[in-house]
Amino acid sequence: MDIETAANIGEAASGIAILFTLIFSLRQIRYWNENRRYEIGRDLANHLSDPLIHRGFSVSMMKLHEDITMQEINELTREEKNAMNAMMIGINNIGLLAMYGHLSMDLVEGFYGRYIRIFGPRWRQTVKVFSAATAFAMGLDDNEESMWDGLLWLMDNLKKPESEESQ
Repeated sequence: MDIETAANIGEAASGIAILFTLIFSLRQIRYWNENRRYEIGRDLANHLSDPLIHRGFSVSMMKLHEDITMQEINELTREEKNAMNAMMIGINNIGLLAMYGHLSMDLVEGFYGRYIRIFGPRWRQTVKVFSAATAFAMGLDDNEESMWDGLLWLMDNLKKPESEESQ
């Protein structure tokens, strides 16, 4: 075997090694993405499993309505207000992550879609009343709702699943 043949065999072997390395790297990336998606789903499930969040949904069901006033919000107990804060801030954070592409909409839809569609109008009114009261208390001219951008974005961007739209 001459030196040129040996060089060609070595070059072919290194090309095959590079190809296997690339295939292995792609497999690792795919595995990492699947694992990360699982972890994110687990985090969303843990958020929904928190008793304080359950209490927030209960308050949303029993005490909030689409015409709620600041007086009615003030009449909530401290525990009810804390539960609403925890729930709405948590969902707002999830909305911000989804809005900026850090969280997939199909995961958000799977975990939160129904809740947002059921309670969304009540939460929107609560945000509107709360933001107006905050703006008034702070002497702002306009109604500043930007602290709730994630929650409002989710309410505007989550679509009904096809099975619900056809009914």
